[in-house]
Amino acid sequence: MRIPSVLLLLAISLTCLSGETIAQTDPLPSFPQLLATPSPLSSPEAEITLPLASAADRIDLWINPLNPEERLVALGELSEQSVQLLDLATGQPRWQLSVGFAASVVRIDPLNQWVYASGPDAPGLVVIDLLTGELVKAYGLASGALDIDFDAASQRVFATMPAASSVAVIQLGETQARNLPMPGSPLALAYDATRQNLLVSLAGEDPLSLLVVNPENGERLARWRSGTTPEDMVIDSTGQQLVVLNSGSQDLSVVDLNRNGEIVQRIGLEWRPTRLTLSADGQQVLVTARDSDRLQVVSLDTLRLEATYNLGKQPTGIAYLPTPMGSGVVVVEAGIPRLRWLRLPNLAVATLRQASPATGAVSGRVLDIAGNPVQTGSLQLVSRDRTQQEQAIAADGSYLIRDLQPGVYLIDVQVPGFPPTSTQIQVRAGFVSSQDIRLPPADPLTEATGIGLLPDAPPFSDELARHLAPALAQLQPDREVILLNGPVGPADAFQNLLPLIENLTLLDRDERYTDDLAKLQVIGNTLGLRYIVLTQMQISQDYSRQGSSLLNTALRFVAPMVPVEIPNFTPNQLRSRGLVVIVDLQKERPGDKARYYEAYGRDDVGGDPLFEDAAAGLFRLQVRNMVPVFVQQWQSNPPFAG
Repeated sequence: MRIPSVLLLLAISLTCLSGETIAQTDPLPSFPQLLATPSPLSSPEAEITLPLASAADRIDLWINPLNPEERLVALGELSEQSVQLLDLATGQPRWQLSVGFAASVVRIDPLNQWVYASGPDAPGLVVIDLLTGELVKAYGLASGALDIDFDAASQRVFATMPAASSVAVIQLGETQARNLPMPGSPLALAYDATRQNLLVSLAGEDPLSLLVVNPENGERLARWRSGTTPEDMVIDSTGQQLVVLNSGSQDLSVVDLNRNGEIVQRIGLEWRPTRLTLSADGQQVLVTARDSDRLQVVSLDTLRLEATYNLGKQPTGIAYLPTPMGSGVVVVEAGIPRLRWLRLPNLAVATLRQASPATGAVSGRVLDIAGNPVQTGSLQLVSRDRTQQEQAIAADGSYLIRDLQPGVYLIDVQVPGFPPTSTQIQVRAGFVSSQDIRLPPADPLTEATGIGLLPDAPPFSDELARHLAPALAQLQPDREVILLNGPVGPADAFQNLLPLIENLTLLDRDERYTDDLAKLQVIGNTLGLRYIVLTQMQISQDYSRQGSSLLNTALRFVAPMVPVEIPNFTPNQLRSRGLVVIVDLQKERPGDKARYYEAYGRDDVGGDPLFEDAAAGLFRLQVRNMVPVFVQQWQSNPPFAG
């Protein structure tokens, strides 16, 4: 018998993306020289700060050519599921339109004066009037869009759809979009107006991850090199270059459009990049680093990283906008959330510390077992010749060590409350290697003998765990029993461990433990638990929800245009099944058969209509009646050793 739970969901593995190479460039050139940042880090000065109702991702900027003082920013507020246009002069929204999805990408079409918006979970793409905020048109797509670009001359809009492995081509004025199939999941795109081609990046680690596509028929004209996970790009029309942001390999690829996609340079970044924008003169690329709260400035003249600045919390979308005092950017700080117009220090006179071309650097974060950055501690680098270099971990858990000779280093990590740990890092000349360090769990203060109850997601599973907790405490008086998560939320000791159970896939189709068992073992070691008891309730509500047609008609007559439906539940058979999986963290290993127990509940109510709250009460009663059944099973077949 199977347990149809989230615990049994099989992990989905990504298949390798492949495709025929139409054209291929020469081998990748050598890595670039590295320029370190100004020391110490400085922070840009805020010209304007505007609060947002929720986080946002990509933004776009429009300056009125007839009135340059009119500067408008379009963005999508994700949790609000709306698109709005902000006036930087007044600090007020010109308009806000609810679109019914998280609009993570917006683009302003200055010719038509429209705003295009979509998102990965959107049903399609919407077109909004830039001046009035009215919905002009909505296009249904095969899946949500991750990136948008357009060709003003041919009146076409392009959108990448990773879930559908295709690119949408929308001819404005027509009713439907065309789909261009891709050999993988497309991430970012840019329209090359000079050559009338689409440049599309693909997810994954294929070195030939850039496609040149004919937008007329989807023909793949060439495949060019780039880095890993190229998820943003911008065309420098002045220099005829394509700049690709590679979040996986933590660098930028600068591609020469006039030389069949030859990579001019790979520019290493100190912090994992998120979004990028290009300065108006095409000389600088400005890159946000969401995880590290930083802004990085790269020169396209020198092809080097020139400066890094501290920003607020989780910077994402960015657009270049000069200030009255010089260079500036508009940045979304998603963790606050707010929109900021910042004036950057004058890079021409900034004191830059030149790094030796023969050296590299290493950066990253130190994370605890739950994935949260630590706030204190130190690192010690040990090279092959046993030379040691020590550095404190920053308050945000990050570290950056520069001027390292190429080679393999051992990093020893010391964080209060955690056992010492070590990891190796490969340093390359002229590059910043990225290495996040995850600490092992702290040694338990006492011997691991306790029992932790962990409910599954379905309704009433937490109720079952709550009622089993005192029964287990009575059955096993010598063990500490902890309700890790229940109806009132997680226990204090379990709060920081919650990320470990996200997307937990504990059992396979054969009811055997998967490698995710290690996550439960981390929880057990941290909290001193010998056993984890997983609970689940499966319920069946076999009654009608169609409602009373007579009552609904009367209400609509009284309040026209208001959709009303009064439920009229007709009770029949309320069924429930309780499942309890007991994991011995000291004995169970991946591949072992799971041990579980079952109990059942049933109510045949009949009579008057049964509303949802009454049905819930009956299910809770069934939960309570299952507890003695489980206790009796454990007494006859003890699952707890010793």
